[in-house]
Formats: sequence, structure tokens, C-alpha cells
Amino acid sequence: MELLTPILLILVGLGLIVIEVYLIPGFNVVGVLGFLLLLFAVGYVFVEEGLLWGTLSLIGTGAVAGSVFYYLWTSGAWERFILATNLKEDDERVAREHEYRAQYLGKEGHALTPLRPTGIVEIGGERIEVVTEGAFIATGSKVKVVAMDRRRYFVRLTEQEA
Repeated sequence: MELLTPILLILVGLGLIVIEVYLIPGFNVVGVLGFLLLLFAVGYVFVEEGLLWGTLSLIGTGAVAGSVFYYLWTSGAWERFILATNLKEDDERVAREHEYRAQYLGKEGHALTPLRPTGIVEIGGERIEVVTEGAFIATGSKVKVVAMDRRRYFVRLTEQEA
């Protein structure tokens, strides 16, 4: 009868961990409480019954807990803890966007605003924001797109203007 209390505490602790995994994942209080019950029950057996029974209860609790965790793993319950959606950007969309942005490379246009060093340029009837390579470029000057990065286009004066 004296071992019934720790056995019940161990079963309740494992039950709380299973409830944590299946019913309320991510809440953590129930799972931590279950783990603390397991520790308390095994510690209680060590104190009350001695080293032999304490060791046997530790081994038994480990075996039962291992089989419960194995069952949870094979049943797919652990999949709830892993984000299933892919957070990476869609490669096709990124490629299309890069192609669209790359259409301005090497094109010429004229400055609608002074470029010191940022401003607006019109290329092929479209207005885009650009950055110079460092030099001031006056309004109306002819420019050529020479480079781009993820956010900006870089321009310089065309050879006719320089």
C-alpha cells in the first residue's frame, strides 16, 4: 500500500505529459507539472523505501516514460511541435521578381529629380527610384542603370553627358 502512492503519482505525471502533448501543446505548465510529479514520486520512493526500491522505481519510470514517448513519437503527436509550413520564399516568385527588376539593367533614361545621391528616373515610361554611384546628377540628365541590389538601382551619367 505504501508503494501505491508513488505509482499513482508516476501515472498521473505521465498522464499530464500526454495531455500536454495531445490536448494543449505549447502551454508547458501541465507538462512541467507532470515532470515534477515524476521526480517527486521517484524521490519519495528513494526516501521512504531505500536505495533498492528507489533504483527500481527510477528504472521502471524510465522504461514506462520511454515507451510512452516512443508511442507519442510513432503516433505523430510530436509533429504538432514542429512548424510544418515552409517559411522560405517561393523560389519561382523570387526568380520572376528578379527578372522583372533586371529588365532595367543597361537601360537609359533621364532624371526627373536631382539625384543627390537618390532620386527618381524615368526609363521606358516608368518611374523608378535610383541611387547614383556618389556623384550629383542634375534634373534632366541622361543616365544609365549600371547595377542593382535587392532594393535599389544604381545609375551613372551616360557617356554623351559626361
